[in-house]
Amino acid sequence: MINTFENLSNEIILLIFSEIKWFEMIESFWSLNKRFNSLIYFKFSINRNEIIINKRCLSFNYKKILRFVNLKKLILNECYLTLRLIENLSLLIEYQLDELILTFDDDIFKSCLLEKTPRMFRYDQESKLTLMFREFVHKLLSDKCKLISLDLDMSNDNTTVNIHQCFSLYSDIYLKKITNKFVTSCTSLRYLSIHLIYGYFLENIIEHIPSLEILSVIFKNTLMNEWYSYEPSIKRCSSNIFNWYEKIPKLKYFSLKSRIIGDDELIYLKLIINKVNYIEKLKIRLNIKESMNDNCIIDGNFLDKYLMINILNNLIDFDFYIVSKCKMLFSNDIQKIINSFKIHRFFNDYHWKNIQCFFDKNMSYQHISSNEIIFKPKYFCGIIDYPTIFDWQFVKYISVGLCSSIYLFLKQFDDIFPHINSIQFNMAYHDKSINRNKLRAQVLAYLISMPVRLVYLRIEQFEWFLHLIQYASDKLKKNALSTIRHAEFCLNSCHAGSNESIDIGQNLVPLLGTHMPYLQTLRLWRADDFPWTSIRPKYREGYRCQVMSRKWIESLRTSESIVKHVTVFEENLCQLVEQLKQFVYLDIYGQTDQEKIEPYRSMVHKSFPNSRLIIDISRFRLWF
Repeated sequence: MINTFENLSNEIILLIFSEIKWFEMIESFWSLNKRFNSLIYFKFSINRNEIIINKRCLSFNYKKILRFVNLKKLILNECYLTLRLIENLSLLIEYQLDELILTFDDDIFKSCLLEKTPRMFRYDQESKLTLMFREFVHKLLSDKCKLISLDLDMSNDNTTVNIHQCFSLYSDIYLKKITNKFVTSCTSLRYLSIHLIYGYFLENIIEHIPSLEILSVIFKNTLMNEWYSYEPSIKRCSSNIFNWYEKIPKLKYFSLKSRIIGDDELIYLKLIINKVNYIEKLKIRLNIKESMNDNCIIDGNFLDKYLMINILNNLIDFDFYIVSKCKMLFSNDIQKIINSFKIHRFFNDYHWKNIQCFFDKNMSYQHISSNEIIFKPKYFCGIIDYPTIFDWQFVKYISVGLCSSIYLFLKQFDDIFPHINSIQFNMAYHDKSINRNKLRAQVLAYLISMPVRLVYLRIEQFEWFLHLIQYASDKLKKNALSTIRHAEFCLNSCHAGSNESIDIGQNLVPLLGTHMPYLQTLRLWRADDFPWTSIRPKYREGYRCQVMSRKWIESLRTSESIVKHVTVFEENLCQLVEQLKQFVYLDIYGQTDQEKIEPYRSMVHKSFPNSRLIIDISRFRLWF
């Protein structure tokens, strides 16, 4: 049987990474999958080392000139933030690049910027990395930046970093901490696409991009963040409405995508649109959750009120798609909405009469589009955190709950989510009926049968795996489990609980040997001790059982009990090695007594003299 690198345990891969240069590790293994990303970051954080970009393709000589002199475009997706990376990027945008696409992974953004200091955690002390990154953001919109095109994703800036405050009109606290003062005007930038959280940042950056021609803005959640007061901004703009012509006179195209919650955001939207009343092309994508009432119908009058004031002079292309929560719309209502555009002076003048309208009965949403394309969602009631309609075709991760219509969803999975790369099924329910267990088992059988070759299997409860074999083995694809090389389960307590629950562990190795004969690594989560078979006497159910179980648990630290548990654990390990001929690594998270550590260690060294063991009271790791 051919073994692959990916089938090795995490501990072995980390040991291999220790022998590889940092840049080679990132270059070879980063972004292969989430597991390798987490291992690389784990290694990176433990050693507190930097990723030295300038050892390879991004090396600078003493004159700060890149070796790749023809490099004009750089794309960094889900990148780490390090001091060296920021230094290199600063040089790139000043001396070489024409185009930069820069996005940050959510976890990396949080972890890398919250730098630990020798003084514990002082929230009033800014880390060097944070300040340096803020300086870099300032430089992006300064005369030091020579970029023509910039795609910047700041939508994960929901940490204490507060990059959005870099150009705040209301506070100079961050500017005072920046040591390098740049002339904040980037005259080379023509194209800007930016993902934001807070609307005020858009107003701030307009001051620094005078040559901009195309501006695309995507707000992660809504136009107005709940903790930030927009009242001063709205009053200032409404009392003295100026467009952005004096700031960015070359702007021809403006695109905005956002959710809208509440009347204030509709007013703020109108203010933004009024500021670009001189543009030629306008693209709007809105998801209106709430408005003046629960029946926000989008028609010609609505667009006239919130999107089209004073924009008729130069506009030649108006592309909009709006989704709005509303009450039931019937066919005659939809026809009235379409007619409202046919008689509208603006749409008549430009002969834009392909307005499409659709009502989603499942979600109670009105869809209206300026072209013939309507996204008709295929509703599934089990989806948790339903994706935004505009992201439906591009969403990569979803969470799904167990429900009766799960099969219909799985059959349409590829069509509904063509770009999905991760799906989490939440199957834990308080309902422990046979019907629920059978349904869960059948869903697991379907999921396990989907991959061409299943290598990694993690099921939250081992009991669910038992149900899978018991109730749905006939629905499993032939040999679906035989290709598994790494498995993870959570086992019930071997001390406390019903007689049935503590006996479940005795099925572990027989089932693995039968259905996963080529298993190489196994990880278990235990509520208590490391052995997965119990020696607790059987008690009758009820109060007396609880009292006797408690007394038995109190006796576990006696020398007699320790000897029994060492014997049981030895039998477990020998059975595991005997049943699984290719098995190499066992990892158990549990909770044992300090008195058992040395007896367990002696037993392993005696029974498996060529093995390697790491053990403490909460973890048992054994390499055979």
